[in-house]
Amino acid sequence: MDPFNRLRHLIDKIRLGLDTTFYTEYLRRQGVRIGGNSRVIYPSYIDAGLPYLVEIGDNVTISMFATILAHDATTAYAGDLVKIGKVVICDRCFIGANSTIVCNVRIGPNSIVGAGSVVTHDIPPDTVCAGNPARVVCSTSEFEEKHRESGSRLPLFALKKGPQKHEVIQEVRDALENTFGYCCSELPRQNKKRS
Repeated sequence: MDPFNRLRHLIDKIRLGLDTTFYTEYLRRQGVRIGGNSRVIYPSYIDAGLPYLVEIGDNVTISMFATILAHDATTAYAGDLVKIGKVVICDRCFIGANSTIVCNVRIGPNSIVGAGSVVTHDIPPDTVCAGNPARVVCSTSEFEEKHRESGSRLPLFALKKGPQKHEVIQEVRDALENTFGYCCSELPRQNKKRS
């Protein structure tokens, strides 16, 4: 690698660690089609050899350490043929941390892929899938209803990004001793009791 490209590579690497929006823009420059208001959290991996076969819709979040592959080199054992195929992640999807999506897969709009899942086939719209291989667990509306109901009875905190006050940290630790809870940047009006 020549000195100019080596320097550019080093600058890009530094920016990836500092600027959460830079990675999405970097992937666009590599040829990945990424819609508006979508973000790919670094470090995630999108097939560097075939980035133009990956399409990500609007309002999509791809969490850290996700892997999206547009090829499958295991088929090389069948006569030096590498399988390739598009990966399409439609609008309003969430891809959980450490998930893997293999080539020739379409994830329907409004779908959620659970953390650690391996997606080997198409996922229908409006579904939550999880596992290895990923299977449909429930609809997104059932998922939302479950968490709305849980959110109304479990601890709820307004946590801002960055360092928290010691009292807030202790309150969160104490409240979550034997259960889980929820956080958001601002509490709904009826729950303005925690901060």
